[in-house]
Amino acid sequence: MTTTSGRGSDRDASPSRNPPGRRSPGPRRRLSRELIVESAIELVETEGLRALTMRDLGKRLGVAPGTLYTYVRDRRSLEALILDTVVSRDGPPHELPGPWWEKLEAWARDDWRTFQESPWVLELRLSVREFGPASITWLDSALRIFEGTDISPQTRLDMIDALDAYVRGAATIATQTSAEEGEEAPAREREQELRAAYEGSTTLRWALGEGAVPFGGASFDFGLRSLIAGFRAIAEEESGDRSRR
Repeated sequence: MTTTSGRGSDRDASPSRNPPGRRSPGPRRRLSRELIVESAIELVETEGLRALTMRDLGKRLGVAPGTLYTYVRDRRSLEALILDTVVSRDGPPHELPGPWWEKLEAWARDDWRTFQESPWVLELRLSVREFGPASITWLDSALRIFEGTDISPQTRLDMIDALDAYVRGAATIATQTSAEEGEEAPAREREQELRAAYEGSTTLRWALGEGAVPFGGASFDFGLRSLIAGFRAIAEEESGDRSRR
């Protein structure tokens, strides 16, 4: 309504509902299981998996912790949902370029990088036992890597399982080693025994003298190449057995 005095509207003359410089709050996103999972991922990405609690997650979402249990049964179920969401973001491994052994190697290296960059994903891979929808879809894609080969279904699954176990194991060791690097070395109570053992280990001393590095950073690459070479040998063996029948 406009005043006859020309001073402006009654609305202009009324005090502002919000203090100067403060924005009106926008609409809150509707709470859902998807929103809870996305917020949980943001939390663990910044603060780590140990920081994930229903109380802190509730604060982040602006709801009481008990409200979250309407959508998620418990923390273990939440962790399974987080992992399945992470898996859903991975590209289908069968769409990677190259023959089947190159696809396997590329998938393994992708997982290795993920575990190095986001150790919390590795923690979930080691602890979560539930198979979610995205994990089932991923496994189907992994089996499709072998399309066009005569590798048996069981051998295909065994190769996938062995490669996955190797990457997780190697990443676990690498993560533990990295965490221990900053720790103070324990007292060498058996230093003389160790020195004597080293002096008597002539082959080990020769290898080190040639520049070999025990437990070096290249061990992942060597182990991966060895596995892939073994897989190819097994595939050729299976193919030869079938041709002789």
